[in-house]
Amino acid sequence: MRIVMLVIIVATIALPAQSGDRFLSGKDFKARVEAGDVMIKSSADYEFPVDITLRADGSIEGVSGNGYIDVGSWWLRGDILCHKWEGWFDGLRKCYAVAGSVAGLTLAKPTAKHFKNAKTRLK
Repeated sequence: MRIVMLVIIVATIALPAQSGDRFLSGKDFKARVEAGDVMIKSSADYEFPVDITLRADGSIEGVSGNGYIDVGSWWLRGDILCHKWEGWFDGLRKCYAVAGSVAGLTLAKPTAKHFKNAKTRLK
């Protein structure tokens, strides 16, 4: 009986990890940042992979795979994370969904598929 329960528990825990990334709500993401610096790995729209650190004060720091460093600011628009770098992307605003998996947090371009109940409009 214990083995059967163990198998059920392991299957229940492993199932969400196999089904793909889970997109965080703005509320969930804000709670994570308020608890401490948040690290995100990203390759979305970046020439090289970038390690991004977001702080509760709204500041952001990025280190690219080729060693370049930039800073800027971030904010939430509903369930979407927006940020603006001082140098990268000519200082233009970029907005992404935040996806969580066993490997950590990553950025993904927001689509209706992932946010069918979202009320956020990007302007």
